[in-house]
Amino acid sequence: MKDADQPAGRDIVMKKRVVSLLMAAVMGIGVLVGCGAQGGQAESVGEAAAYNGEPAELTMYLLGDRATDFDLVYEEVNRILKEEINTTLNVKFLSWSEHDTKYSLLFSSGEDFDLIFTASNWGHYETTAAKKGFYELTEDFVQTYAPELWETVTDDAWNQAKIDGKIYMVPANVKEYEEAAVGVRGDLMGKYGFEDITTMEELERFFDQVAEKEEGVSPLATQGAALQWPSLLYGRGRNVVRGVPSILFTYEYVNPDNLEIEYLIESPDFLEYAKKMKEWYSKGFWSADAISSTDTPYDNWIQGKSAAMAWNLGSVVTYGQEMNKNHPEWKADFIVLNPDQPKAMSPYINNGMAINAASKNKERAMMVLNELMTNKEIQNITAYGLEGTHWEAEGNMEYLPISENSSRYPADGSCNWGWGNQKIKRTLHVLEDDYLTQKMNATRDKWDENTKNPHILSAFAFNEEKVKSEAAVVNTVVSQYFMPISLGMVDDADAAVEEFARKLKEAGIDKIYEEVKQQTAEFAAANQ
Repeated sequence: MKDADQPAGRDIVMKKRVVSLLMAAVMGIGVLVGCGAQGGQAESVGEAAAYNGEPAELTMYLLGDRATDFDLVYEEVNRILKEEINTTLNVKFLSWSEHDTKYSLLFSSGEDFDLIFTASNWGHYETTAAKKGFYELTEDFVQTYAPELWETVTDDAWNQAKIDGKIYMVPANVKEYEEAAVGVRGDLMGKYGFEDITTMEELERFFDQVAEKEEGVSPLATQGAALQWPSLLYGRGRNVVRGVPSILFTYEYVNPDNLEIEYLIESPDFLEYAKKMKEWYSKGFWSADAISSTDTPYDNWIQGKSAAMAWNLGSVVTYGQEMNKNHPEWKADFIVLNPDQPKAMSPYINNGMAINAASKNKERAMMVLNELMTNKEIQNITAYGLEGTHWEAEGNMEYLPISENSSRYPADGSCNWGWGNQKIKRTLHVLEDDYLTQKMNATRDKWDENTKNPHILSAFAFNEEKVKSEAAVVNTVVSQYFMPISLGMVDDADAAVEEFARKLKEAGIDKIYEEVKQQTAEFAAANQ
């Protein structure tokens, strides 16, 4: 049963869509022979079958870890999809520890699947699109099979998703900040005399106390590499150029007038970072198995094995609330390093969904994305779980978690981010005693007052076609050298950085750097 405030006219739109799909199917039969997988022409014979009574099961890949009640929740999602578009989903996950290595293998191995989460930079969007792994989403294709979605996604978002003028992703309809927070054990902060922590120097002093005096609790357990974002990037007012190998090239997002591209490894800050990570590892701030660990970002923190975890603010608050429910004596809290540093809005393509270019169900996949993003009931189920089991309604647009079950399907914790739509999705009703949510909202209000206009390069995506051979070798070098340096697991930081830089140069990083500078300059000139 749909929410009372389901968008008006949805049933009428659905009927019109069925008629348009049938018309498209008839027209598509005549042109099917000439349609290539990447041509953007709707392959409509399959959809004609869909409305002649043939159901379809699509396979969708998400990132992260399967929640305890995930299958229970998606039984209801599939019930709705079956009713609306005669389709169900078989959902698989690439865990946090494996997606960097296994994502590309899904495409190169020819695995049969239809939909997959993607994101600019961290979620493999640009690299996969460059290898023709995603199906091109033309305007005609999207408007035919997902008319409501086409109207929901903003022009800015569609433009951000373009790579060489072509779209391969449906961006989420959510505004987020480029930010990172650090969840902390408030009881340990109080124990060692810290009211707040706002700098890396203060964080180090806190970690010193934990490492020296706490039995069975380390500062960061296996999560040492997560500090590169708050310290090496956002803490310096910088962000990564989309589509480049790893985080090697950055721009100054807090200064929209600065179009200079920084090669991170040549920055003095990188060597200082490497030395500091070496020092922190030597002090025992994280464990020796950090480089091979399959832990999620939150595992050790919520189990009381680490004093802190670094992640985005929303996730830190979500798992902090879980900690406070199970172990209120730990007083889970969060701190923001460099709190006065201006923030930038994340691009819409920080989360999104793509269709596998080899999918046999491209039209139906597009219809599924339309339902995921525009069906209010599905929005709230995939975000928060089952009403009455995991959450209860508070008015028309808010929700309250049911405390005894909410951890079995954590709010916004199951990679529903790819189809997030803040226009129709419920938001958390803040109770008077919900300290963490109140603090999070106050933090974001402060950021709102100090938000920089988007840098022009936030919409840029690097095309590695001219340097793809060099990029392949560079990626291999990065996988071998970058993580040990970030974790301080090297004998000599100076020598490790010097060797890393030399190996990158041998791999052709200079050629890539010149291409990045040329493309960003051309993009800025064309879009200013």
